[in-house]
Amino acid sequence: MQLDLQTLSVVTVFVTALLGALLVFAGLQNRAVRAPMMWGASYIASAVGLALITTHKFAPDWLSINLGNALVLTGAALIWTGARMFDGRPVRPALVLMAPALWLVACAIPAFAADVYLRLVLVSAMMAMLAALTAEEFWRGRTEALMSRWPTVCALMAYAAVLLARIPATLLSPILSGQSLMSGVSFALLAFGTLLFTVVLAFLLLNMTKERSELKHKIASLIDPLSGVPNRRAFIDGAERLLLQQSLDFEPLAIFLFDLDRFKLINDRLGHGVGDAVLQLFAATATRTLGSDILFGRIGGEEFAAVLAVGDLGEAEAIADRVRRNFAAAAQGHGTDELSPSVSIGVALGCDPQAAVADLLSVADEALYRAKANGRNRVETSTPVMGERAQTQETERRRWRAAAAPA
Repeated sequence: MQLDLQTLSVVTVFVTALLGALLVFAGLQNRAVRAPMMWGASYIASAVGLALITTHKFAPDWLSINLGNALVLTGAALIWTGARMFDGRPVRPALVLMAPALWLVACAIPAFAADVYLRLVLVSAMMAMLAALTAEEFWRGRTEALMSRWPTVCALMAYAAVLLARIPATLLSPILSGQSLMSGVSFALLAFGTLLFTVVLAFLLLNMTKERSELKHKIASLIDPLSGVPNRRAFIDGAERLLLQQSLDFEPLAIFLFDLDRFKLINDRLGHGVGDAVLQLFAATATRTLGSDILFGRIGGEEFAAVLAVGDLGEAEAIADRVRRNFAAAAQGHGTDELSPSVSIGVALGCDPQAAVADLLSVADEALYRAKANGRNRVETSTPVMGERAQTQETERRRWRAAAAPA
């Protein structure tokens, strides 16, 4: 069977409608993401428009050409709208209808309706513009770690370039009189390219939606929902990576343990709402003071921790005290005269490249205990972990040698 343009057009209609139904189904499965529903609607509108265009030999021009192309333009505009929805930007219904409205107004002009070249130029230009606008929307959200975003932008820009190239090709290649506009080889290639682009774009849109969902679940598993900082699991993983890097850089790492003072009393006397606000305030204050690129997380109820490279223990103590003072100033309006939020901090310096995260947290916890015992709202430090660890290892070696020596 010869695969002509009519066959390609019918296949494109059915494939586009099927992909539209698939996108709608994907949107129904996850109502929190509305973009797939919009993309599904765009594919269905395009499928209906393409179906009307294929009937141009049998149906009147107002139905097959005018309305058919208007629906195809509506589908392209809805894809652009879905891209805006996907990245949380506002929807603009008036702009969605602008391209199809302009097309219908132009078709109402007899001179335009009778000139096939003008019709091709206008519809190609508007389709290219909508594809480029959609690519630009996805490009604006490039900071999000979605791998499918980049090929989607490339596919849309390539499609826009092909549509723009169609304009001079149409003007420089007059159609032979007496032959159908839809029967040329160039139009068959364009129809096949449209089918291929339709399938590829639908796959990329579905994959972006899947990546977005997986990324949200990953973030949710690593971020504390109340304070917005990494949770214990994320902090431990990050600290282990920093310790591994320390073994290469030989740069001391300071371990900070923060514990909000009298937090249970704040919850009991002032309410859990105030307690939550204090936790959020401390997380924001510490992040602002330490810097957003420093590993900082919530590892327990009112306990937080941080890891950063420092020159010595004195520098680490100065940084911790700056966090303490900044939080005390920020929390003045969140308590009472008798119960004002404050934080005690234990600091340990890790210089031993063989030290484990649990070891460093244990030493910092001892310093934190001293800060609590000495009156709270203060910073206590430990001696470098390397010396303690080396002494412990030497003691164990001596015990092993003594036990192994002959009696």
